[in-house]
Amino acid sequence: MLPLPLDADDPVRALGRRVRTLRVSLFLTQEGLARCTGLSRDTIARLESGTPTLRRPRMRTVTALAMGLGVAPEQLLPDPCRLWGEGGPDLHA
Repeated sequence: MLPLPLDADDPVRALGRRVRTLRVSLFLTQEGLARCTGLSRDTIARLESGTPTLRRPRMRTVTALAMGLGVAPEQLLPDPCRLWGEGGPDLHA
């Protein structure tokens, strides 16, 4: 299994780095991952770059990314509580 980067300070940035690491290992472009997931290339680019204005991603975004990358969502989010807090993700958004 591919070792994935961690970022102890920023869970959104850690998620973006993990997505980029997996995407590159699969020889996918951001556009290719966008086609696989139904997300926009801009969304993937913002997530991977750790854009400070990026809100916490929705669970359906994380799930789509995981499916497109061929991994379980928990491989992208080793500690979901750090990303969404104790209440968990907004499953209705």
